[in-house]
Amino acid sequence: MRHGIAVLGVALTATSLQAQEHNFLTATEYSIATPLGDARRFGPDSWSGANWEVRWMYRGRTSVGLLGGFNEFYTRANGTTTFPAGAVTGDQYRHLLTIPVLLTGALYVGRYDDPHWYVGAGIGTQYTEQSFQLGLELRQKTNWALAVVPEVGVAFQAWYDTGGIVALRYHLPTASSAFLGSGSSRFPYVSLSLGIGYR
Repeated sequence: MRHGIAVLGVALTATSLQAQEHNFLTATEYSIATPLGDARRFGPDSWSGANWEVRWMYRGRTSVGLLGGFNEFYTRANGTTTFPAGAVTGDQYRHLLTIPVLLTGALYVGRYDDPHWYVGAGIGTQYTEQSFQLGLELRQKTNWALAVVPEVGVAFQAWYDTGGIVALRYHLPTASSAFLGSGSSRFPYVSLSLGIGYR
């Protein structure tokens, strides 16, 4: 009887450990981005960005999770810019900060063994801050918008209990409110993230 209980205990422990193996991933990611649409007014590619995300696996083929991060775009110029209300001349600085907070889901190709591809998407909200400085005068506009972010990527195991992720994401927010006399704007961009963390 005791041997039977011992065998049952070992079996349950092994089953529990097997169920817990690789069912969780949390990663810190470095993110670069290319602006699209109205976001191109705020400069070229962004090399300033980061994300933190967590994923919970389900049956090795799907996951749900959370993602938060930021990307920023900026440019400096000297010259004349025409707005609907008139033209301005001088040293200009434009800055765009985006902060998405998303609920994510993904479908994996094959088992959650290494490495393998996935397709997924996130939906949530995105905080946007637009800044325009001319000389010493600074104007800012903030906005919250709905954002949908489809993505493709690959997840992999590194060493011991660490793992990594490479993700290509298309950030598509709804339009922001008017700024500097112009109409509403939309700030889509494509980001590439490389992350490593615990799994």
